[in-house]
Amino acid sequence: MSITWNTIWENHPDVFIARNWLECTEEKIKENRLSPLFAYFMGGEMTLRVGIIASESIMREDEFLLAGVLWGNRLSNGAKTVIYFVAPNFSSAFLDGVSKIGGNISARAVYWREKLTPSLYLIPEKHQNNQSRYALGEERPDWKRWGQTLNPVAQQQLKIVNTFFASLAFRRVRIKFKPQHIGFLWGNFEIAEVRRKGKKFELNSKVKWLKNNEQIMKWQKQGWVDSSGSLNSEFCMVILKILDYLESIEKEGKLRIQDLLALWLNQGDGVLKSLWGSPWPWPWLPKERSENSVLELEEWYFFQGDGQLSVICPIFEKPLLKASQSILLACVLEKSLLLVSAKDEQGNSLVWDGRVHWLTTIGMEEDLRRWYSWLIDLDKFPIWTLPENWQDKGIHELNCRTLLNHSLMQDGS
Repeated sequence: MSITWNTIWENHPDVFIARNWLECTEEKIKENRLSPLFAYFMGGEMTLRVGIIASESIMREDEFLLAGVLWGNRLSNGAKTVIYFVAPNFSSAFLDGVSKIGGNISARAVYWREKLTPSLYLIPEKHQNNQSRYALGEERPDWKRWGQTLNPVAQQQLKIVNTFFASLAFRRVRIKFKPQHIGFLWGNFEIAEVRRKGKKFELNSKVKWLKNNEQIMKWQKQGWVDSSGSLNSEFCMVILKILDYLESIEKEGKLRIQDLLALWLNQGDGVLKSLWGSPWPWPWLPKERSENSVLELEEWYFFQGDGQLSVICPIFEKPLLKASQSILLACVLEKSLLLVSAKDEQGNSLVWDGRVHWLTTIGMEEDLRRWYSWLIDLDKFPIWTLPENWQDKGIHELNCRTLLNHSLMQDGS
């Protein structure tokens, strides 16, 4: 980095509980498999290790949080360790995430303001006790609200589109509303969309996910409502062929893991229903482009049953980083208004218990479990593993891996 961090540490001796900092070299960073995006420093004594992770700017706070605890873990070797996160700014979610770090590692955050004197400001821990909630996102529209700005003829035609795709629910077609378009999906695959065009709309099939250009051209069809009040048959036939194709590659075992999982989780039958209830559609859209967390939360899965809302976070790649991200997103849910007024389809209130269930495979379980040595409240992030044969047999059972009981078995029979 271009910043001479050691000079800054020397000029602010009262900020940290250690002095005489030693910087981690590029070779050591590589050897310890730490992110090269940040600078690392060590200090303290044998009985109390102290470390700093510093950055001139942060593009991804989940990477910063993970790098900090990994650095603390390298320093600790079983000893009590304090890690300081130093950066120009932090989100509220990041500061709340830092407060969740525990075990052998405790963490503090420090503002670095290059042009101010002094340039380091230790953030008081009392910040973490702030219980105020903030608005984030806007409510996703439904059929009625989405069509309010359309002319009366288009509104009637939209109802016919709704009827057609609702009839395909038994084939696992679901609907996702956004401000300017309505998507129709099979798992993760968008098979058609309605897009707003002034006071009218356009309806088209969507097959950009196909790799065969000839097939794309063949199945790219526009839909419209004819004089008899029905969707044109060419469009309807293409949608059915697309579904036939997707169902065939599912049967042949050619779906990616994340696409197959999306099918099962959106369907929510069997053990999923017995554990968590029915799928609950994420009802929020970002109001501003900067609200990436609202979009990221949309990738999770939500279930409701007996008045309780359960939050499921699938983790099938980069488990340590995905867990770090989920911890920060859990902080967003805790402090925002997103779930305060959650309701089921009957309008009854739903209560979230604050837990985020990590859903993963047996092979990634141990990586996720590493986070358990770095968290204060382990119960907030239970780990569930899929059975080894779930891709062939479906999600017929889930294993809940906890520190207290490694053999707890739940099944949907």
